[in-house]
Amino acid sequence: MRMLPVFLLFKNFSFRQYLFASRNHPILKLIILLMQKLITSLLLLTTFFVGTAQNNIRFFDTEIKVDGVLDEAVWQELTPFNHFHNFFPINEGDAEFDTDVKAYQDGKYLNIAFVYHDSLSAIRVNSLKRDNYGSGFHLSDCVGVVIDPYNNQNRGYFFAVNGLGTQLDALIANYDDANFSWDAIWESGYSVSGTDKVYELKIPLSALSYDENITEWSFQFYTRDAKDRMYTVWNKFERGFLQFDTRFLKPITIENLKPSKTARTTLIPAITSAYGKDIQEDTDHSNFQASLDAQYKISDGLRLDVTLNPDFSQVEVDQQVVNLTRFNIVFPERRNFFVENSDMFTSLELASDINPFYSRFIGASQDILMGVKLSGNVSPSTRIGLLNVQSKEQSDEAAQNYTVASVKQQLGQVFNATAYLVNRQATDGFSLAGDFNRIGGLKSNYLSLNRKWSGFATYSHSFNDGEKGNGHAFSIENNYKTRTLSFSTKVNSVDKSYFTDIGFVPRIKNFDALNEEVIREGYTQVFQSLVINRFPEDQSRIQSFRPVNFNINVYFDEEGEVYETNTFYNVALFFANQMSTYINVYHNNIDLKYAFTPFRNDDFILPGKYNNTAVRLGYNSDYTRDIYGSFNVQLGSFYNGMQTRVGGKLGYRFLPLLNLELNYEYNTLSFDELGNRNLNLLGVATEVFFSNRFNWTTYIQYSEQTDNFNINSRLQWEYKPLSFVYLVFSDNYSETFQHKNWGVSLKVNRRLNF
Repeated sequence: MRMLPVFLLFKNFSFRQYLFASRNHPILKLIILLMQKLITSLLLLTTFFVGTAQNNIRFFDTEIKVDGVLDEAVWQELTPFNHFHNFFPINEGDAEFDTDVKAYQDGKYLNIAFVYHDSLSAIRVNSLKRDNYGSGFHLSDCVGVVIDPYNNQNRGYFFAVNGLGTQLDALIANYDDANFSWDAIWESGYSVSGTDKVYELKIPLSALSYDENITEWSFQFYTRDAKDRMYTVWNKFERGFLQFDTRFLKPITIENLKPSKTARTTLIPAITSAYGKDIQEDTDHSNFQASLDAQYKISDGLRLDVTLNPDFSQVEVDQQVVNLTRFNIVFPERRNFFVENSDMFTSLELASDINPFYSRFIGASQDILMGVKLSGNVSPSTRIGLLNVQSKEQSDEAAQNYTVASVKQQLGQVFNATAYLVNRQATDGFSLAGDFNRIGGLKSNYLSLNRKWSGFATYSHSFNDGEKGNGHAFSIENNYKTRTLSFSTKVNSVDKSYFTDIGFVPRIKNFDALNEEVIREGYTQVFQSLVINRFPEDQSRIQSFRPVNFNINVYFDEEGEVYETNTFYNVALFFANQMSTYINVYHNNIDLKYAFTPFRNDDFILPGKYNNTAVRLGYNSDYTRDIYGSFNVQLGSFYNGMQTRVGGKLGYRFLPLLNLELNYEYNTLSFDELGNRNLNLLGVATEVFFSNRFNWTTYIQYSEQTDNFNINSRLQWEYKPLSFVYLVFSDNYSETFQHKNWGVSLKVNRRLNF
């Protein structure tokens, strides 16, 4: 009998003898028969689930038509990845509406199909603009995949498509830093079958950096349901992290992986014609410019980029802000040449406001003649980045050469290290001049195996022509993060002789507005933060509550004396319908050494000791709806005066054709000696979608602080994949609406693959 080995396990010999002696008893025979049936059924179920659960991406030498209709035979050969989990706003339990994901590769493309088993056939999409993560994807029905071909948890690719076929692609660096300016040519399709939402993605393997010897890649699949305001993910992890965080991907084996067979060379020629008129100076100018971008894949992991005489007139305009601090603020890089593998250059930062390389300084005052960039993996654990840009001589400014070189080495599962060199040097023809600024540094990152602890330590040293001094900067950072608790500790120190000509370290340069001079002063910063989140058992009304969000920044001068302390405390309540409300408390204690003017005029805040406290109340509506908005009001002291701030946003979507958004901020500052000062900031944005490849975007911005009223309007047509026609119009007025200047430009490029 098959059950005999089971009975031999009994230790009581007499009891075992009794069982065998009574094995012909009808009741015992029935029990044994039922046990046999139960064990057999369990074995069959176990075999079924183990045998059919897909843990690989198979190879089929067959191509598909990407139309959102899964009628090709190959899809029937595949077992789906499914059993999705709730991620946001509910972070517990299985998804009520599951998603089936099927994937295979054909030697040229990675083909992925999503079927979301929804409850309704209706689709909600809030934007047709490519790479608009906020409205087009976070607030829309969509699916997405995150891919880490090296399976090392610190870099990857993010592809998503929304319910009306709009695409999003991004590079992921440093776990969760997404660069949406990166673009690749890939295909997608969508359809609705009953209440099932079907999506197809066809991603060229040539768009990915990978090593064919590494056959285990990491993946995350997710689905966003805008009507239910729900994210579900395939590989479960705690809320509090982003859905594209590469630390929480799951390995899948890629069968029969080979080097990509698609084009290795890409040429993007472009022509730009522009005209501008300066009304105040009564001058005008026009130009016709030809440019060329070239890309060559040396291997599937290493790429060479070249740009000749580039023009960036089509790049989206920066949105203006009110800046009442003493320092400049950072705007993101959007120029394509600087985006590919940008983490090898942008992740050199010591802190958010201490960066030895800030690419937007290149080309800010001088046009770029050419640039060369070599970046990617030279081995599975080694990445390199080499950037060299030559500017043109402009007026009385010498031409400049900019070089950034970095090497990143993975040191086991927990650590990686990056060594880098940043160099700016004046040039005279093909010769290097003596004027230079160089920065060398080393940065080591770590991420614990349980993904909760992360941090880095870095040291940087500058060498400047004609300058002497220590010229160093260092930083140590340690972070802990879970769903309910996170805290962070940072220590940054910068010497006054630390020069970064193409870097961003605003606090080291102090502008004395009274004497109109810049004084360099080193400093040390100590930062500590603590965040506590609470999640009620019943989340039908209250989704979460944040009782503690606290951080403190303490700044020490070169003598070790505290000269500034900034404290922030926040309490927030998040509702199940995605509305939220919050209270912020700000307290700043500062020994101001140099006068400055937040008004950009001759009204100065004089040196002295100031103790300021302010409170802000705010409300955010459900941003997934057609009408959405936010409102906040702040009251408190501002140096030796008082500040009242009112801000708000109001948006309306006439889906899927039109988005309208109004932003407004009003600041009134009251001083005993200076009197009252009012600062208005108004922004109006309109997006008109003729299709997901043809749109018209207009920004109207007015800043009383900078005395500028600006209109920037851009018509964009993607007539071929990643081949564009741009028509851009810009117009500027003073706050009294005196016409200052205007300009118009037309740019056409064409992407050619060989």
